[in-house]
Amino acid sequence: MLLKIKKYFKTTRFKITIWYSIIFLLLEIVLGLVIYTYLKQSMLKELDISLIKQAEMIYHFVKESGVDLNDFKPDSIYSSQDELVYDLIFEAVAFNPNNTFVQVSLKDKIVFKSSNLINKKIEFPKESIEEQALYSFSDPSIASNKIRTAYFKKDGYYILVAFPLGLINKTLENLTDLYVLISPIFLLLSLLGGALLSLRSLSRIDRIIKKTDEITTLNLNEIVEGQDLDDEYGRLVKTMNKMIERIRTSIDYMNQFSISASHELKTPLTILRGEIELALKSIKTPEQYREVLRSNYEETLRLINIIDKLFYISSFDHSLIKINKSSFEIKVLIKEVIKSFSSFLDNKKMGLANKCEVGDALYIIADRDLLRQVLTNLVENAIKFGYENSVITIGCEKIENDKIEIYVSNYGEVIPKESLNKLFERFYRTESSRNRNLGGIGLGLSVVKSIINLHKGDISVGCSPEGKITFTVII
Repeated sequence: MLLKIKKYFKTTRFKITIWYSIIFLLLEIVLGLVIYTYLKQSMLKELDISLIKQAEMIYHFVKESGVDLNDFKPDSIYSSQDELVYDLIFEAVAFNPNNTFVQVSLKDKIVFKSSNLINKKIEFPKESIEEQALYSFSDPSIASNKIRTAYFKKDGYYILVAFPLGLINKTLENLTDLYVLISPIFLLLSLLGGALLSLRSLSRIDRIIKKTDEITTLNLNEIVEGQDLDDEYGRLVKTMNKMIERIRTSIDYMNQFSISASHELKTPLTILRGEIELALKSIKTPEQYREVLRSNYEETLRLINIIDKLFYISSFDHSLIKINKSSFEIKVLIKEVIKSFSSFLDNKKMGLANKCEVGDALYIIADRDLLRQVLTNLVENAIKFGYENSVITIGCEKIENDKIEIYVSNYGEVIPKESLNKLFERFYRTESSRNRNLGGIGLGLSVVKSIINLHKGDISVGCSPEGKITFTVII
């Protein structure tokens, strides 16, 4: 159980839950701070507006009455200035809360104080120069909280209207207590929401993992479901299915490669074994032994040729072939290739013609040794499959975009159109070449294709109805 819990703490599901909870709580804190700040500013603003209006209203009530408070004399109606002023400003103070402080002075003489200021006095700010303004002060004898005050002075009147901030502070404290109270509830809800969100969002990942775990080399034809959905999971599944398809293709190729290589290696080894067994069964003349050794030597060369080409192909597959480019004259290289085949072609009763255009030298930037291997393989292929007494043509010319075209053509049996594109596949041989038993293993043209691809060039093959087969290289 403890192991499962420790394992869960390391899962993405747990991390998503924690991050969801943290973000949720941060949003709650930010929201609380915004509401707290907005409410505080709003209440203070409303209070300030109310205090200023009340102060102005008191001034207008007193001023519009036309009563001269400086010459006040007690009578049967008003026994004091305080009673007179209260009567004048009754509408301005009667409907305000009991904890609103009002003080009216005329030329430094207090003519009215609200009942909650008996035996107390609010000092008017002496440094004030504006006609009206707001300020805050603290006086424990008046109120336990800070007091917000608005003053209005005009025509000798000094009117002060104040209100303690206790009610506002209490409202804000209650709001804070409410947030503290509901924070654990928010935390619990965020954890539950994060867990549910991670469970639902990662359930498809669990299904993908389970299905992927079931796929082996024995069932690579199966796919992971869900690639049709246009979201991150759908793209992940689509990528995985493409990867499985590439693996299946690679394994199919490896199996085919192994079968074909084994088959090609088995033939010369079987011949070697048979001839050696025959030589050991009975005593032969020296000439007969020489014939056996000569045959064994030819089969050994054939084995070496097969192994060399297999190694060459493997080197291309694993990017072990290093290309060393240099600038050289392609016509010179073609002449060298033609010269290397001159004695061999005499025995085959075939000719090799150089059809390179006459004119300026054609310089090409490529790996000279690899390009020589391309030309050699193409000429060998033309000799192997060409008719006797025919002429093999090799030529070159400059084409557009600073590219050079090299072609090798010969006359032989017509190759079906559907087989042309397969000629560059490994171990592929046409039925006619198999029937003629020409000894090829179907790797020469694959090597040519790999070298041209390494140079980022292009190679193609065409066959006319008359049997003219042309391999064209553009590099």
